[in-house]
Parts: sequence; structure tokens; C-alpha cells
Amino acid sequence: MAASTPQVVHETPNRLRFRWRRLLSPDLAPDYLEAWFEGLPGVTSARVNPRACSMVLEYNGIKRVRDQIFKAMRAVPENAFCRAEPAPPRRRLMDVAVHGGLAGAMPFLPPQAQLPVAAAMGAPAILQGAETLFREGLKVRVLDMATVGFSLLRGDYVAASSISAMIVVGEYLRQATEDRSNGLLKSLMAAPVGAVWVERDGEERAMEYDEVRPGDLVHVGAGELISVDGEVFDGEAMVDRSSITGEFDPRHVEPGEQVTSGSCVTEGRLRVLARRTGQDTVMARIAGFMESVLNEKSEPERKSDRLADMLAPITLAMGGALYAATGDAARALSVLAVDYACAVKLPAPVVVKASMYAAAKQGVLVKSGSGLDAFAEVDTLVFDKTGTLTTGTLTVGEVFPCPDMESDELLRLAASVEDRYGHPVGRAIVREASRRGLRQVPVREVDFSVAHGVSALLGGERVRVGSHHYIAEDCGVDCSALAETAQSLRAGGTSLVYVSSGERLLGVISLRETVREEAEGVIGALRERGVKRVVVLTGDHPETAAHLLGRLQGVDEVRAGLMPEDKAGVVHDLKRGGSRVAVVGDGINDAPAFVAADVGVCMSTGTGLARESAQIVLMRDGLEGLVQVRRIAQRAGQVLGNCFRTGVTVNTGLLLAAGAGMLTPTSAAAIHNLTTFTILGGAALATKDAA
Repeated sequence: MAASTPQVVHETPNRLRFRWRRLLSPDLAPDYLEAWFEGLPGVTSARVNPRACSMVLEYNGIKRVRDQIFKAMRAVPENAFCRAEPAPPRRRLMDVAVHGGLAGAMPFLPPQAQLPVAAAMGAPAILQGAETLFREGLKVRVLDMATVGFSLLRGDYVAASSISAMIVVGEYLRQATEDRSNGLLKSLMAAPVGAVWVERDGEERAMEYDEVRPGDLVHVGAGELISVDGEVFDGEAMVDRSSITGEFDPRHVEPGEQVTSGSCVTEGRLRVLARRTGQDTVMARIAGFMESVLNEKSEPERKSDRLADMLAPITLAMGGALYAATGDAARALSVLAVDYACAVKLPAPVVVKASMYAAAKQGVLVKSGSGLDAFAEVDTLVFDKTGTLTTGTLTVGEVFPCPDMESDELLRLAASVEDRYGHPVGRAIVREASRRGLRQVPVREVDFSVAHGVSALLGGERVRVGSHHYIAEDCGVDCSALAETAQSLRAGGTSLVYVSSGERLLGVISLRETVREEAEGVIGALRERGVKRVVVLTGDHPETAAHLLGRLQGVDEVRAGLMPEDKAGVVHDLKRGGSRVAVVGDGINDAPAFVAADVGVCMSTGTGLARESAQIVLMRDGLEGLVQVRRIAQRAGQVLGNCFRTGVTVNTGLLLAAGAGMLTPTSAAAIHNLTTFTILGGAALATKDAA
């Protein structure tokens, strides 16, 4: 029992050190576990050392926080132990100091002490290399094993200890570089809040974050985080969404307005009616995105790993051939100490993570390195219209009832049906009915037809609100009574919503929308960065879509009257024609197209399914993030290309020098590692400059 239970082995007023045997698990994801604990209120840092079965937590010293830490230790999520590949060993600065000191002292140690010290220092590299050899074949770690092992066999303990020390230094520097790039990603993974004050059954009480349910009234005061997605029930406040959008831009909210989890109340007090809680909230979804970000390898990383592993046998063969030809073990070891694999393999994860970090700073959440790589290669952009190229904020223009219907009554019925549907069309109708002081009537059995309309039972009759296709073709309602009016309105660029009851048309409501101010500039900038074709897909009527988008330069094609599956079909056709396609949208109706595309991009206002289907999420309202992430993605490809060319050129020179006997094994390893980390540092700096 003790082996599987965390035990406190040391404690100070603001620091706890636990020993936990489970940290030895090969499935452990240290980054995830650290981020999860750092998300606890009052916890300032968490450090995991799997090899020592140790975890150190620093906190503010408050007893309540200490109790919360112990409670959390008994409820660590299984996601912390779901890593697909074993985590690499984490090196500390102390490891670097010890190995460096021993390597430096080796020439001055008595001969009888040199062998055990050098053997102890080289044992990890030899054991890891042997395990790799038996399990995977001739891979990169086998080179380290061969270099250290042969140095020990020939009695060159200075070389063996020096190379072992440089391996440790290399692991530490790689780890530090990746940790820096992971910093923002880990912070986004943190749980939003601890205790939440909830009013339930007329009683206000504190409960855990994951105990809150939709329908609860959540109390949030100044300085507190909003823990749910929902609607302001009462109260007024200034709310800061910078943790989500990346920009400090507090806005005033009042009853009826929507708020999202992760936002902070800077002034005032609110009671929020919870709509989405726990794992369904915005911040929880971001946490899910970040888990895949930290664990998933991108295509550039996988390619570099494969290439590095292919080069390892070549380097071994070169060392063996040189020894066979010359009999000079030192020259052969010098060759083994210089390999192409490090320069090929190591820059990829650093560049990918640093690029994702840069994108996050610009308000773009890239859910995987593969998404970043795919967006750099895209040559065709497919835009949804409403809420993407347009602002998504529709306004009701005119209401045209049939002869036996009043305009206010038509609007009231439409608002009653649309009230539970979060589409921009429904919100516009509900807003207009509220502005006119029209009271909604109770409805039941609400049914959605994605991208076309919504219906509900009202007094025994099914009232439907939606597009002409939905009302006339799907439901068989005769719409000819307002055909001339509808044609005239569409020619003017307005969208139309039809309302029917049973098989009888009740009227038509027109809505106006505007193209985003930045849309034309963004399309132009993307074309300058290699996008060759821009297509707009919409479920709107062809005349309406053509009129609205006729004012937008840079669009090659508009396809209207499409259902969600039709949009996905268009994307498949484009891909079959050889195009690399990105789809940009904001709604549930765009999700099939996201899945069909090479990469899906969701707007900041996107729904849960849209966000989960997309590989890139624009966290700020607007399209400018498309240009930013395209620039960062292309820059990442350029940096990786430069790293590869530089690494191959430099290492070729080093191999020739080593083969000619101009370098000792120690100096070859030192120069090789120095070159590798110079390339790594340059890669990280160049990628950072891309932001």
C-alpha cells in the first residue's frame, strides 16, 4: 500500500516533498502532472523527478491550500499516466554539475579510481543504448553506447567520462529549451479554479469545480475567476478575458449577456446561470487541447526521428570501416563521437514547440504540431460565410407577414422557437423581439435541423423557422405568396428566414449582415504568402451570397445553398484535385468540413464541436490570426531547413577531420555538442523572432 501511496518525506512552511513509487511508471506524463498541480489555487510550482520517485510542491503556506494538496494527491487524474511513449529522463542542474566536476577531475584521480568513476558515469548511456539496440535496432542511442563503451574498453577513462558528461549536459539543455517553449502551453492546461460558490435550492455554498452542474447559480466576486460558461443572471461587472484572448480588454456585462470560464471579474459581482460546466467549459477544452499538444509528435518531428535513426547505422559503419582500415581506435571513436543524428533530430521539437508558443502569444491556439505543419503547406482556403467572413452579428431588417398575420405576432412566434438555438440568426430574432417588448410563449419538443432551421410545438401546431430550402423543400410548405418580395430582398443582399405553422406560411423576416473590415486585407496577405485559391461556402441563397461577397476582393468562387455534408464534399473534391485545403468556420455545421480538410481553423466564437474538430483555434475575434499563424508556420519550416543544411555541412567537416586523425574522441564530442547546441539556440531564437 505504501508503495502506491504518495508519502511526505520532507516539509517546510511552504514546501512539500513527496515520494511516490508510481512516478516510475513508463506511462507518466510529467508535464501534465506538473501543470495539473500548478493549477491548484495557492500552488506556485510543481517539479517531478520520476527517477527519484519524487515530487516537490511549493505553495503559499496556508493550511487550507496544504489540505487541498493532500486531497489532490488522492485524486490525480489518469490522464497523468496516459503517455503513449515513456518520458525521457529529466536532468537537473545538479546532475550537470556532478558529471562536469567528475569529468574535469578525472585526469587528476589515481589510476585505481578512474575505472569505477568512469564506469559509473557511463553506465546509463551504455544501458540505454543496449536496451535500444535489443528493442529497436541501430538507433541514435546506440552511438552513445558505442562511443562510451569502446572508450572504457581501451582504457581511455578521460574520454569516457567527458563524453558521458556531455551526454548529460546535452539532455539538460534540450530539456531546458523544451521546458521554456512548453511554459505557456502548460499554463493553459491548468485547472481554472478550486472551490466555487454556488446557489442551489436557495442556499449558497462552496463546492468543488467538478461538482457544479448546468442550471446552478454561480456567485463570482471581484478578483475571482468565472468557473463556468453561462449567462449573467443578475449583477453587473467588468470582466477581463485576457486568459483566453491574450489581450487585456475588460468589458462591462449585465443580465442576459454570455460569459465564459477563465474570465476574471475585475470589478463588481455577478450571479451566473451555468450552461456548461466541468469538462464542457472553454478552459477545460483548452486543457484537453494542451494535453495532446504536449504529447503528440508533429510530422516534422517524426520525419527527423526517422532520418536520424537511418543515419545512425551509417555513422557506426564509417567508424567500423575506419578502424578496419587503419587499426586506429582513437580515430574510429572520434568518428563515432560525431554523428549527423543530433543536428537532424534535435531542432524539430524545439522549433515546433517554440512556434506553437509564438502562435499562442498572438492569440492562436495550435492544437498539434501536425496542424502547424499542414497550415504552412495550404494552397487553398475555404471560408464559411456567416460568422467567419461576416461579423456574425445579424440585425433584423423588415418583417413581412402573410395577410392573416401581424408582424409583431410573427416575430414573437419566431423568437419563441429560436430562443434555445444559439445560431446568429436565432440570436438576432430574439434580440429584436426583446427590443420590441414582445413576450415569448412556451414551446416544447424543440428540434434542430443543422444549418437549415429549428422547429417546436406551440399549442399543438409545429412552428418552423428556417431557410427557404428547409421550409419549402424539406417541409413542403407553399412559399409562393411572398416569392416576389423574397426575390426583391435577396437582390438587395439581405438574408431571409421563413416562418411556418403546420403546412401554412406565416411570413418572412429579413436580416442584414456585414463583411468583416479586416477580411479583404487578410485574404490579400494570405495570397502573398502562397495561398492560390479562396472559396466561400454558405447555406445562404445564391443571390444573397453573391451580393454580399461581391464587395469582397480576392474571392475566386462562391458556392451557396449548401448543407454541412455538401461543404465536406466540396473539400473532398478540392483535395482530389491536388489542393492542400484549410477550412475556416465557426459553427457546428462546419465540423464535417474541418474533418475533411487538411487542417480546420475555428473562429473564437465557434461552438464546442467546431473547436474539437478544428486543429487551429483563433482565440481573438477576427481573421488576423490566420496571417500570423501562416507566417509562423512557414517560418518554422524555413528554420528547420536551415538547421538541417547547417548541421549536415558542419558535421561533414567534423567527420572528415575526425577521420583524418585531427580530433581526439573528447574534442570531437565537445565540438560536435557545441555545434549542435549552437544550432538549437539559433533555431529557438529564430523561431521566437517570428512572433
